[in-house]
Amino acid sequence: MKHAEIQRRALLRGAVAGMACSMAPAIVRAAEPMKIGVLAPFSGPLARVAETNRNCLKLAVDEVNAAGGLLGQPLKIVAEDTQMSAKVALDKARKLLIGDGVSMITGMVLPFEREAALQVAGRVQRLVVFPNFDEGRCHPLLVTTGLSPNQRVDPLVDWAAKNGGKSYFVLVSDIGSNRSVLVPQIQAAIEREGGKLIGTRYFPFGTRDYGPVLQQIQGLAPDVVWHSIGDDPVSFVKQYHSFGMKPQLITDITHESLAMATEGASAGTVGVSPYFMAVQTPENQRFLDAYTRQFSESTPLRVGGHVVMLPHGESTYTGMKLFAAAVAKTGRADASSVKAAVSGVVINAPRGRVVLGPGGSHLDGVALVARARADGTFQLLDTTQTVPVRCMAG
Repeated sequence: MKHAEIQRRALLRGAVAGMACSMAPAIVRAAEPMKIGVLAPFSGPLARVAETNRNCLKLAVDEVNAAGGLLGQPLKIVAEDTQMSAKVALDKARKLLIGDGVSMITGMVLPFEREAALQVAGRVQRLVVFPNFDEGRCHPLLVTTGLSPNQRVDPLVDWAAKNGGKSYFVLVSDIGSNRSVLVPQIQAAIEREGGKLIGTRYFPFGTRDYGPVLQQIQGLAPDVVWHSIGDDPVSFVKQYHSFGMKPQLITDITHESLAMATEGASAGTVGVSPYFMAVQTPENQRFLDAYTRQFSESTPLRVGGHVVMLPHGESTYTGMKLFAAAVAKTGRADASSVKAAVSGVVINAPRGRVVLGPGGSHLDGVALVARARADGTFQLLDTTQTVPVRCMAG
């Protein structure tokens, strides 16, 4: 082969290689995953809630990936442990949102974890999805998939009033939002229904003996007792049962796992939640079937052959599906685009039909009222499809 021909072919190979190199970054970028962050207390007493949130997020991510991903990218989960520390939560939020470049962050269980995520998310304009009930926090970067105070209070007091509730006693953990938001809303709802709040008690975290207040309640004989004991609801419910209390016990802190932990003492308690395992929708059946197949080792607790599900987990799954639907609709993953798009998105979640409500920070979704049975399962009593949130904070 002549030298000139050899040189020509070498130059051609070099040009082709150069073209390939120049194209490679775009191809690699297109194939790079879109990261979804999980910020949760994986160590400590709330570890099971954190694990359930991550597991349910994985179910949603797997479904999105099976359908082709988002914006041509597969989704990848990146998780960090807050260790139930506000300082650690802020550090890990920085790592996820700035260091890892996640497109959305979720999984938080505690309010300070949500606030840490929001503080950092403002710098990069990413969405924060909080999968727990809250104090009515509204924010341009936030979507909460649990229930706000009025979304819990109004349906539950409405049910109690329809079933003979005229006088009420309220027991709550002593935290600021309970004093400033929850209890005032409970009182207002009771009075709207023609009832009367005859007593309120606040308990510091660490309280384990409720005997004195239960004796006081026996003397007052209210029709209804509302409890929001978030520290140790199992001990409280067991003591309530052991005292043979007659008033109807109602609560916004309940689910199948907690009810089972009370060993039958929850029987007859009526609770409100965005989700119970008893929901009869095709989406819930598929959700529980898939979770049980994939995470059968997560806990020995079973309801109807399914691994026990926490409402926080369903809220995490629902939040991811809403985010995916909004990104697919708008073609962008920044918070303002997602919030604008998600306001028009309606999905059929395991709990039922959900849509983002006015203000764009909470779902105008399903509030379920249900009665606990002795075996820890729940009988659905009432479903409120749309309860618009009353924003209590900017």
